[in-house]
Amino acid sequence: MITTDRTDIMKKLLLLFLIAYLVYPIQAQSDPKIKRNKFFAGKEGFKEAWKCVKKGNEFYKNGKGYYQDARQSYLEAYNYNPLVPELNYKLGICYLYTDDKFQAIEYLRSAYNLKPGVTKDILFYVGRAYHQVLNFDSAIVSYQNYLARLPNKEKARAKAEIDKLIQECYDGKKLVQNPIRVIISGLGDRINSEYDDYGPVLAPNDSLLYFTSRRPSGKKAERNPYDNKYYEDIYVARRQGSGWTDVKPLGKPVNTRHNDAVVGMTPSGDALFIYRGKIGGGDILQAWHRHKKDKFTSPFQVNEKFLSKYRETSICLSSDSTEVYFVSDNPSKSQGGKDIFMSTTRKKGTDRWKKPVNLGPVINTPYDEEGVYITPDGKNLYFSSKGHNTMGGYDVFRSIRLDDGSWSTPENLGYPINTPDDELFYRPDGLNPKYAYYSTVREGGRGGKDIFRIVFLGEEKELVLASDTDLFAWKQAFPPKAFPRIPDFLGIDSTLVITGKVTDAATGKGVMARIEFIDAGASKTAATAVSDTSGNYRASLPAKTKYGVEIMAKDYLFFLEMVNLAEDTSDVLFVRNFALTKVEVGTKVVLRNIFFETGKATLKPESYAELSNVLKFMEDNPSIRLEISGHTDNVGSRRVNQKLSEDRARAVVDYLVSKGIDRSRLESKGYADTQPVATNDTSEGRALNRRVEFKVIGK
Repeated sequence: MITTDRTDIMKKLLLLFLIAYLVYPIQAQSDPKIKRNKFFAGKEGFKEAWKCVKKGNEFYKNGKGYYQDARQSYLEAYNYNPLVPELNYKLGICYLYTDDKFQAIEYLRSAYNLKPGVTKDILFYVGRAYHQVLNFDSAIVSYQNYLARLPNKEKARAKAEIDKLIQECYDGKKLVQNPIRVIISGLGDRINSEYDDYGPVLAPNDSLLYFTSRRPSGKKAERNPYDNKYYEDIYVARRQGSGWTDVKPLGKPVNTRHNDAVVGMTPSGDALFIYRGKIGGGDILQAWHRHKKDKFTSPFQVNEKFLSKYRETSICLSSDSTEVYFVSDNPSKSQGGKDIFMSTTRKKGTDRWKKPVNLGPVINTPYDEEGVYITPDGKNLYFSSKGHNTMGGYDVFRSIRLDDGSWSTPENLGYPINTPDDELFYRPDGLNPKYAYYSTVREGGRGGKDIFRIVFLGEEKELVLASDTDLFAWKQAFPPKAFPRIPDFLGIDSTLVITGKVTDAATGKGVMARIEFIDAGASKTAATAVSDTSGNYRASLPAKTKYGVEIMAKDYLFFLEMVNLAEDTSDVLFVRNFALTKVEVGTKVVLRNIFFETGKATLKPESYAELSNVLKFMEDNPSIRLEISGHTDNVGSRRVNQKLSEDRARAVVDYLVSKGIDRSRLESKGYADTQPVATNDTSEGRALNRRVEFKVIGK
């Protein structure tokens, strides 16, 4: 939630940007120039592709609110020339702040491999992308390399922040090793949109859900000039069975032309707490609900003791309204950043509330705390923090009130509830303790930040009961994180579940691997999972259809297979086991999706997805040496086919080298039609014989 005062916004933004630039060099992404002469790769298609570059640049410079549009334009330009480091960098940034962090890694690494000095911050954002997909070891290496490359003065300024990110990776590794048993599912298309949706606030009987959204409220909806996302508005939805209906904005006088966000509700449900913020500060307002007219009064400021000239954000009252907890960044009273404060009522006197006190260093850290909530029994304090043992961004923590009134050391709620992204506004379900709601970015969302429901499954023996089933828009020290891939407990409302084991084909032992299910009809990823150390995986799928299964694991050949669930007699649970082949000298793999121009050795853009698998395989196995071989059918002369097979194999090698693979690790050979894998007497057989393979020739 940012400013509602447009007269001051540009001056304050300029001041903040100058301070950010002088204090820390990686506050905002770089904007490297894509040079026309470097982009040019031939007359055919250049004119339209260059238009796409310029269009993408316009979107890119307008900020994160336009990254989705910038990405689309840049992808069209990428199809013309994929070897421009600046274009790869910008595509990586666009993916990092939209939806697919694995794609962000691919493009950012390509940018670095093509030109290590493409930007000063390239390795920082490679680290951010790895961090988001739980590849903590690679993230740590990237962060360390980024810091090592900085000039001494900049290194001194950046070291504390980089050390913090590295510590988050170490904490993340510990948390991921002991996942808790939960199902996490989105609240559906009516609540969540392709825009940011967050801050769930439930009425006392859970019949109403209030939340904040940055979707356009109408044709004339305005955008916040800081990030070019639409201004915040408060929405309300009514519970109907297990879903939500009648989703609509609250309208005037609660919603204004600028940022309005719901941050709490009185225990009786008679009033909402609303945040209206400015860049330099913000206050909490209160609006009473007129039940007969089903409307709210004009918002007014809460008790002045809870306010300052600084920023006060979320707020929560105890069930008996004798305690209030709120968040403030008042520097004279803070442990650092935003802290949680508490005030209690007096027994006598007209001045009801005592002076607020900071909850102290057990709860508050030198980093930001946010989204405070006290349970109705007054015993459990939930909040989000960027400190403690967070695995990245805001994580949700719980502290228990002890017998002497003090608070226990906050406990991280664990993975997969918490991820390297921001998890905020955790709210237990008032009617069922097995449920809770919160806001985050994760698999199964509609786009951006979404609201999810958590179902706690309890101990392993209770699994059969499973059928019981900043965020604020102010300026942050680091940009909002990206889109993590959640492996073991991919909660989606769908009832279609696929499960099984990934094993070593020779030994039968479990293998930890990344599994991607690709909808064959829509040509897009439907689900991603990561098997555990025993090889077990679980994922939820949107439809009973045909899927391509891609599996990647270190020291194993990458795996691609089709599974057709439509032919399965099961209606709910599908079991599929996959066996991976260990990398051994002499092992061959046919690259089925490598396409060339007819009769030429020119790679088509459709080949890049398959080649990215080979690239990732070689990066994950840095000692591997491969022979890339080209093969043809027997149509035409042997001499022509021999040259064509050699040229095509060489084209694949050249592509991999352009992406950073050392040429000494690759050999290219052409075999024409001398090694058929099928008959050349049929069109189907000839198609199988026209192929590219790789063979492991060294480890």
